[in-house]
Amino acid sequence: MRVSLKYKVLIILVLSVIIGVALYYYGTKARQEQATGEALKDYSYIAREYALDAIYKSKEFPVEVELYPSAYTEAILERWKAISERYPELDYPESAIEARDWIEVHKAFEDTDLLKDVIRKMYKDATIAYEGLGGSYITLLDYIFYKKYEPSNMEDIVIDLGIEPPREEE
Repeated sequence: MRVSLKYKVLIILVLSVIIGVALYYYGTKARQEQATGEALKDYSYIAREYALDAIYKSKEFPVEVELYPSAYTEAILERWKAISERYPELDYPESAIEARDWIEVHKAFEDTDLLKDVIRKMYKDATIAYEGLGGSYITLLDYIFYKKYEPSNMEDIVIDLGIEPPREEE
């Protein structure tokens, strides 16, 4: 039984279409899985950084996550707002916070040069004497997110600038 050239071409064409559709399907599925993984990673990072409570409604494409502020979140936002009131160049995205768009909120910290300028101004504006190089933008982020006073004079700086109330003497 001999198969004509027409049938050979038709079989090759049908197999090519089937392979093309399969590659397209699996490629699209792989991109969706990658996008889903990245979205879940972003939400997890934001929830951890801002101490948010997260409800994962869907971990499949499209990802649906609801983030709710906790008491720790409120403390982070209070420190951030206090600094932004004194240094308005550090944006406090009130509308994004009210809308609970935490990914948009986090974009305020993407400009590390701005954060460096703010911490430099804080050290410059403080009336207390300090030793060493001062703080980096990480110092500012550590204070806002964790109320961490590294270097150790950071606590004195925020008290001196009126960002925090004076310590209570024991």
